[in-house]
Amino acid sequence: MCFLKIRHYLAATLCMLSPLFCAAQEPAVSNEVSYVSFQVPGALGTFPMSINSTMAVTGYYYVSPMVTRGFLRQADGAITTFDVPGGVSTEPLSINAAGDVTGIVLVGNFSFGFIRYADGRIVTFENVSATAQALPVSINAFGEVAGNYRNVQNSSTGFTRSRAGEFTTLEYGGSFNATVVTGLNDSGTVVGYFAKDLSVVSTASFISQPDGFSTQFVVPVDVGNDGILATAAQSINADGTIAGWYSAVMSSQPGAIATTGGFVRSPQGIFTLFNPPGTIVTSPRSVFPLDRGSLSAPQQLSINQAGDIAGSYTDAAGVQHGFVRNPYGTITSFDPPRGGQTTATSINDSGLIAGYYFYDWNNHVAQGFLRLPKP
Repeated sequence: MCFLKIRHYLAATLCMLSPLFCAAQEPAVSNEVSYVSFQVPGALGTFPMSINSTMAVTGYYYVSPMVTRGFLRQADGAITTFDVPGGVSTEPLSINAAGDVTGIVLVGNFSFGFIRYADGRIVTFENVSATAQALPVSINAFGEVAGNYRNVQNSSTGFTRSRAGEFTTLEYGGSFNATVVTGLNDSGTVVGYFAKDLSVVSTASFISQPDGFSTQFVVPVDVGNDGILATAAQSINADGTIAGWYSAVMSSQPGAIATTGGFVRSPQGIFTLFNPPGTIVTSPRSVFPLDRGSLSAPQQLSINQAGDIAGSYTDAAGVQHGFVRNPYGTITSFDPPRGGQTTATSINDSGLIAGYYFYDWNNHVAQGFLRLPKP
């Protein structure tokens, strides 16, 4: 397989826009929290994916139904848009405390990883090995990246990339079973999940320490001898507390009772299960019929240092809402004012949540939002 190479040079800054032109709104107050909505001008949809401790937000927006570009929104509302040079589509997925961004770029028929540093420099990394394209999901404060690639068996395998550019692969359950990395913390610890061949446990989760030590786990839910249990770690904070979701089917027979819920796993291995007032969203909403076979696996649950968890759920009417769960177990549902089909994608250590939603008067163009907790 021949891989396209991208020259590593500075990306031109395409625009620096004031809060007015970024369509940033005055905060709307609701239930002692406030919301700021924003959109990249001219976008067919704005999708914030990650927020850092300084309120900088990164994500992507559609310029056509098949083409995306990246954006970086500062705390004052100024937006910079960018492309990876030579790329058809650019999709940032994670931002660290310094403002470095990682994500995926599509060049021709190939997707691979990039880092856009806070000073605007862009580097790409095509291959984990001679035949594998690296697709990042997370970057930590030290510039380390974690993500996934498709191996020679056409299955997903995880990887980490050091700041110096050295790759380490992560594989559980054998090369024919998918290993999916979803989270990385500042200590270099990686979490994710992998497929198993066992009849009861279909999917288990893993924790991989930077020293090579690893642990596997499943939630303590009894599905009997004929059930199916899946455990998917999604996010890990600096203390090692993990948030994720699980699915339990009480029988392998059609029509069996199924439950999807969330879990918190403490650094000591203690589990707490929880359920928002609906079904936890475990895959992103489809916006355009765009399928690149991506292994990006963006987080569906995000946990901060305090132990607050942000995510989304679908109610009985099929409407999607955001939720936040505090460390004491209280779950609060939310939607921005006049908003619907809310997707929460990231929470920072101050409790600010980023995501996207649709106004009731425009259910075709996604708006970005910030949910600011009461000071």
